[in-house]
Amino acid sequence: MEKLDRVRFLVMALNAYTKDYESGNPKITDEEWDNMYFELQELEKETGLILSNSPTQSISYEIVNSLAKREHNHKMLSLDKTKSLDEVASFIGNKEYLAMLKMDGLTCSLTYRNGELVSAETRGNGLVGEDILHNARVISSIPKKIPCLTEITIDGEIICTYTDFDKFSNEYKNPRNFAAGSIRLLDAKECANRKLRFVAWDVITPMYFNNGKEYSVSEKLNYIFQFGFTTVPYVGAPAYDADGSIVDMDDIVEHLTYQAKELSFPIDGIVFKFNNCSYGRSLGETTHHFKNALAYKFYDETYQTSLLDIEWTMGRTGVLTPVAVFEPIDVDGSTVERASLHNVSILNETLHGWGYKGQKVEVFKANMIIPQIASAEEPEDMPQYEYPWFKHPDCCPVCGGEVKYSKLNDSTNLTCVSPTCPGKLINRLDHFCGKKGLDMKGISKATLEKLIDWGWVSDFTDIFELSIRRGEWVQKPGFGAKSVEKVLNAINTGANCELHQFIAALGIPLIGSTASKELAKHFETWEKFVEAAEGGFAFYTLPNFGSEMHHSIVEFNYAEARLLADHYIHFNVPEVAPAPVGESLAGKTFVITGKLTHFKNRDEIKARIEALGGKVTGSVSKNTNFLINNDVNSTSSKNATAKSLGIPILSESDFIQTFGIE
Repeated sequence: MEKLDRVRFLVMALNAYTKDYESGNPKITDEEWDNMYFELQELEKETGLILSNSPTQSISYEIVNSLAKREHNHKMLSLDKTKSLDEVASFIGNKEYLAMLKMDGLTCSLTYRNGELVSAETRGNGLVGEDILHNARVISSIPKKIPCLTEITIDGEIICTYTDFDKFSNEYKNPRNFAAGSIRLLDAKECANRKLRFVAWDVITPMYFNNGKEYSVSEKLNYIFQFGFTTVPYVGAPAYDADGSIVDMDDIVEHLTYQAKELSFPIDGIVFKFNNCSYGRSLGETTHHFKNALAYKFYDETYQTSLLDIEWTMGRTGVLTPVAVFEPIDVDGSTVERASLHNVSILNETLHGWGYKGQKVEVFKANMIIPQIASAEEPEDMPQYEYPWFKHPDCCPVCGGEVKYSKLNDSTNLTCVSPTCPGKLINRLDHFCGKKGLDMKGISKATLEKLIDWGWVSDFTDIFELSIRRGEWVQKPGFGAKSVEKVLNAINTGANCELHQFIAALGIPLIGSTASKELAKHFETWEKFVEAAEGGFAFYTLPNFGSEMHHSIVEFNYAEARLLADHYIHFNVPEVAPAPVGESLAGKTFVITGKLTHFKNRDEIKARIEALGGKVTGSVSKNTNFLINNDVNSTSSKNATAKSLGIPILSESDFIQTFGIE
């Protein structure tokens, strides 16, 4: 076990040190890196464990012509479902069970033979699925090789977290559709850039201890966890407490639901499964499902209302997003009256066409947060004479200009093509000045709209010339000397920025804050970046950059950006953190919570940790090394989870002292 842990640590550490080296800020010497690399090579040979992101492996991106059909080596049946915890309690009886998250992705099966990954296929019809081996080999959470010489089959879910799905939310209806479409891509490199994850929830192959006792479900999950698999979060429980009372399943559901939110995992319920494999098999199966498990469904609880209208909102690139407006309805404790339909394709799919006034729709909250339309009544049930169809806009709802249909991935979008559309302008400016751009605090979207209406702002450069309007501005209704000065100070502050902030602020399609940081690390200066963008640099060769991101960067018009960089923007050179004098942070994962006293904010301590080779995530899991919380005795859920997993909780002072942070 210690050697397997060492393999996982070396992979994380070497990858982190490689990034540091490539960014021009090496943390260790070449000799030290080589020694760690050779150690990893030896341990991989000794243990048989090779993670897919190991630096010893050269990744081969395969392109296939089509997805072949593959027959499963076991039945992949569905789950019986219920919406009643009483039914769950009756089903469990007095048996030991596991309650695990029901992942909302695409079910698939992996088979290893002599430690090598030899097959990967989707569930399909339960007997035959699609061969996705070429893509499985490039998903970082799927090991390429494991130290298990017997044939072993692992079932799980291909998912995309809500966090990673965010930048694709206008192209796909939900993370499940995104994951399903991405894993079926024919080009493995494109799939690798989609940040898919595999979460294992069962080992199909029976496994036995030396004494002949069969592994339980939880023991099999723990067994593959040591090989680097992400295993489904679960709670193991008997049916009764020590005093003979039934375990409170509501508490279990609440605990697991909280974990899903913290991990940003898409789920649609909780699976209750007997932990004893032999007993589970003895229950048999139907043509539809195995009888050893029951799914408690709660995320698909829908509420019926009536569609009133379809509104179209505009993004900064001119893409028009359809938004369903319906009769207000209470959903999970809050009033909901709007839900995004994402794009033209999803609108047509969800509403069985363009939708009509009075159409009955079922509304729910995805991940108990985001309102969505689950379904709508079929058109044939519609009184045609009473409820006419809504129409897609034949011109831009903002400027009245021309609109065109366009394809992006598998989705159809409606886009305003007018270069002077004020809708594009306000959204571009709002992004440029906002938190994801130059973070000019105090410049609201409402203020920007007024500046546009007055004719003072028509592009980015006008923002930096507003000081000449000071005298006129303070006379405007709703403004005074103090408020105007606040806005002007925010503009001056925003003009002094780091390179990655400026790149993100430009609004290059598909290039958000994470990609901008990678670009800034690689090119270091604005001049080098824009020279590469306009000079044909192959951006798809960068880590986590695909062909779509490449085309987006090279096709962007940098004329205005050049003007800004030459005359208005002052690039700050980020301070290089000194090498740690204590224990290295390389390969260590931190979670930060609570109020901070030593560091200004979480961004500052996060930047410090990352500069020293560490990683910061938002939720406590088995992969977390340390939780930073000044209230070490807090009863918060993060503290509770950390304690249950044996994860050290450090105050800021503990953190500084332990790792020699100055």
